Amino acid sequence: MLYHNSSWKIVNSLYTILIVICVLQAVAAYTREIINNAPQLQERPKWLQTCKRSNPNEDKCFRRLFEGCFPAFAAGIPEIGVSSFEPLHIDQVSVSKGSGNLVLSGGFQNLIIRGPSNATVRRANLDLDKMLMSFELDIPLLRIRAKYNLKGNILLLPLIGNGDVRMALKDVKTAVYTKIHLTKEPEEVIRIDEMKVTFLVGGMRIQLSDLFNGNEILAASINNFLNQNAKDVIAELRPDLELGLADIFHGLWNNVFSKMPLKLWLL
Repeated sequence: MLYHNSSWKIVNSLYTILIVICVLQAVAAYTREIINNAPQLQERPKWLQTCKRSNPNEDKCFRRLFEGCFPAFAAGIPEIGVSSFEPLHIDQVSVSKGSGNLVLSGGFQNLIIRGPSNATVRRANLDLDKMLMSFELDIPLLRIRAKYNLKGNILLLPLIGNGDVRMALKDVKTAVYTKIHLTKEPEEVIRIDEMKVTFLVGGMRIQLSDLFNGNEILAASINNFLNQNAKDVIAELRPDLELGLADIFHGLWNNVFSKMPLKLWLL
């Protein structure tokens, strides 16, 4: 009986540890909120248009308002603590694909992304009754430089490396859907609770350096394969990338909206 009780205590302790780990991982997935102690906007800047609070989407007003903010976001707004979106700096995007034609683990670090400021807003909608906000963007070209650390297989080809990566993504179409609420910080602002990101890429060019410990022949074959099968590779990685981007943009957009009191742009 003593052995049984001891075993049960051990199992119970392990179970508790597993629960704690799961909770910590769940929290860690949403820890990219940006700490920003800068003040909110006090006056409406020239780049911030206005819409009717009763119907912000009338005559596509919210779409024009949203797109009109992009030049300011691209340059950065230091007086309210909003960093430049051009280039966009992202600390890390993880990859974990364990089945199918693509088996990869690792990710990309220290990403520098050029091209977001060239986005056009295809659609944008703000619904304060249902507390929903969504927008769709078209981006002609994204150029990405980063560090990578990947290990796995693509079809029957092994892939292992740790080095620099350059990517060019063409004709990127992104859709962002959010659930929001209104809060005072201290003036009333939009706060994003949940975010979902989807994207489609028209084409991709990629160059991974230092594959297979510098074996140039194997590296060339992998890079050629990735470029020839770009759409299939992106399709395999899309679920992980969409979750990672939602995590990142959740914090970026909350930082922006927290400094834009509704009284300045919804009248």
